[in-house]
Amino acid sequence: MSAQGNPCANVANQILCADTPYEAASLEAYPFNLGCFDYTMTNFYTFETGSNQNAFMQVAINYSNCDYIDFTQNEVVNDSLFFIVAQLTPGADPCLPSSYSIISSCVGNNANMDSTVSGLSLESEYVLIVGSNHDNSQFGPCAYDIAIGGPAVDLTASASPFNITLCEGADAIATGASSGAPYSWSPEPENAAYSSDSTFTFYPSNAGQTISLSAVSTIGSCTVNAPIYVHINEPIFIYNALTPNGDGYDDFWEISGLNIPCFEAAEVSVYDRWGQLVFRSLGYQTPWDGTNRGKFLPTGPYYYVIEPNAINVDIEPYIGIVSIIR
Repeated sequence: MSAQGNPCANVANQILCADTPYEAASLEAYPFNLGCFDYTMTNFYTFETGSNQNAFMQVAINYSNCDYIDFTQNEVVNDSLFFIVAQLTPGADPCLPSSYSIISSCVGNNANMDSTVSGLSLESEYVLIVGSNHDNSQFGPCAYDIAIGGPAVDLTASASPFNITLCEGADAIATGASSGAPYSWSPEPENAAYSSDSTFTFYPSNAGQTISLSAVSTIGSCTVNAPIYVHINEPIFIYNALTPNGDGYDDFWEISGLNIPCFEAAEVSVYDRWGQLVFRSLGYQTPWDGTNRGKFLPTGPYYYVIEPNAINVDIEPYIGIVSIIR
């Protein structure tokens, strides 16, 4: 909380961080005039930018209880709130307007607002000042909730590609932390090969789902994070029958997705009902035609075991039934 009646004096302790809930606050009766910003009630905050290039930030202010009675209309309405962003000269008195260099225009509204601020320098400290001419002696406190976000004050992270097939890899990267700040990832990615603590390639092992990882680091004294999402598709589709009658349709047992480099060491085995091996293949370049040593096998069910032996990731064997139909 700020020092009562003199919020600028405590600005260094009122720190806004991205990725945190809205902060509840009230304006205090402290006039401050800085360029276009000239209000009788104010509050002061500090925040730091990270290392993302050409980045912007969002300032969101939601009304909590900052209203007055419009006697001409005989109704209660929101009072107007404004903010400005400025850079404080290092070591200067934060309560002197001459200590600031204005960065943004004055932004205001009498409704919830979400505004963009650009032109921010990398890894710099700024002050955000909120103000109003609200009459707290007549209409009570001016309460609001405030939050910041955006790539200037937060991490950014991405995965490429974000839609992969099981056995394929995705590249992940995070940026934006303060110089020298370490990155971590939560949860720890599986089967990962790191180029640095912020960059790696990983090979998820669970198909049919979308996984989420979050990069975590710091900007100034703030802990910040950014998520990535990767969807993993099932790599192999196994047909459950073949009809080897020479008509050109389903004459071979089709296993789609197995003929990729990741599965070049796959083993495909087919057994009859007595457990006798009738077909085996390393890889699946030549599909099974329903024969054993050149002789057609009887119609009926056969049992298969497909061991993917995938590169970079462990995949459980596929076990099931394929039927010969004539």
